Amino acid sequence: MTENTEPVSRKLSWITIIPLAALIMLGVFGLFSRWATPIDLLSPNGVGTSFASLVDFPVNYGRSFNTNFIFRDSLIRMDYWMRYFVLHETVFPQVLMGRDGWMYYTHEGNLDYYQRVHPLTEAQQQSIRDNMLSIQSKLEKDGIRFLFVIAPNKETIYPEYLPDGIVRAENPTWADQVLVSLDGTGIPILDLRNTMLAEKEKAPVYFKTDTHWNPIGARAAYEAILLALQPDFPILKPHPLSDFDQVTESTSGDLAGLIHLKGDITEPFTALHARFEKPSRGLKNPPAGQMITVMPDQALPKAVIFRDSFFNGLQPFTSEHFSRVVYVSDFSVDLGLVAEEKPDVVILELAERYLDHLIEPDGRP
Repeated sequence: MTENTEPVSRKLSWITIIPLAALIMLGVFGLFSRWATPIDLLSPNGVGTSFASLVDFPVNYGRSFNTNFIFRDSLIRMDYWMRYFVLHETVFPQVLMGRDGWMYYTHEGNLDYYQRVHPLTEAQQQSIRDNMLSIQSKLEKDGIRFLFVIAPNKETIYPEYLPDGIVRAENPTWADQVLVSLDGTGIPILDLRNTMLAEKEKAPVYFKTDTHWNPIGARAAYEAILLALQPDFPILKPHPLSDFDQVTESTSGDLAGLIHLKGDITEPFTALHARFEKPSRGLKNPPAGQMITVMPDQALPKAVIFRDSFFNGLQPFTSEHFSRVVYVSDFSVDLGLVAEEKPDVVILELAERYLDHLIEPDGRP
């Protein structure tokens, strides 16, 4: 038995040692081939020979080192490649590996939210209530329809693929607390958690390698939003899934990118190709943080949508139903912009993990 296992053990050790030695050699070569001259880093811009201040030296040196270190990106990629494919590590900065190739985002308190370790205080809930009531009141005064949309975090819909040991406290979620806080206010709220859970029974609704819902999930969310607005705007008729060709494609999501393996870790997904004409078009050179689309049919309502990245997947759907949509990458409603645009509808969409952004600044943790 010993004679058979020893060569295998030696072979495995060489498999580990050779890439590690190559990694070290590349690092040493990169370190000494482009080592910046310290005097060059004492100038205000990090280059030149004029003496500025030793206080600026660490920042300038770090910037120059990261820029000039040859093979830096390749070394980082190789490091993550070995950790993922060879060592099968499951914990990375900002990313946690779950079962069956599922990845979960851990930055911005995302995992803390799932585990319910920091429930909102009564004062914070009241702050959210006051903030939302103020927005609703001002929009109502101008005859503008308001809709508040909550997008579920990925682990809310797919907790079963999280690794063992990720437990939840008995506290309520922020989403539940916000719903209770706003109950009875008359603010229209669309909680998409049940929509995603129901759609999940038919097909996958989130990417494995990305934080967001896939096209199937995005279409379900878009349908729910238009149906919520339909009583006031009967012209808003969402396209059913049957209006799209379902085509299997491949992608590598943002979570794969966070561990520097975008393109190395891929997954199949169902893309939706419309069977109908899509006359909407995007305007060129919109203001920073905005995307603007228009439709030729002026009978359609106008909208301003304040949103996070979850709405990226909805834009191709929703843009076909409004004569003009201004998509704003912001967590708060800019009433000045609303006054300029004079929309018929204002939508505020937030993922669960960002609900604390509804708290007034002086009440934020």
